Amino acid sequence: MGPQMRIAWLFLIAAIVTEVAGLTAMKAMTVSGGYIGYIIMYAAIALSYYFLAKAVESISVGVAYAVWEGSGVTLITLVSVLVFGHHLTGREMLGIALAVAGIICVNAGEVHDEEHHAGEAQ
Repeated sequence: MGPQMRIAWLFLIAAIVTEVAGLTAMKAMTVSGGYIGYIIMYAAIALSYYFLAKAVESISVGVAYAVWEGSGVTLITLVSVLVFGHHLTGREMLGIALAVAGIICVNAGEVHDEEHHAGEAQ
């Protein structure tokens, strides 16, 4: 994995972190009755989309979106459980497990440019 791809993955991680932070701030502020959480959420989500756009310059859109969405949902659920005391049902746990399995399958099936070009040369 070259430096450009590493930077793209860092952008994708930043997109996930800002999405989770924004939605967590919104939930925390709405529970306490404030509106500032919405402002933080909108700014964080906008920043998350910016980071996602930077990531897809090097990572395929399907892989980037799957990782962003699946990781985001999983981490937001984890925050909901740990911070806000939400109790997961069996179906919710199954859904998260399937999302993680899907992310793994999408990443495992991705064909990298180097591998693709090496296969064409043969």
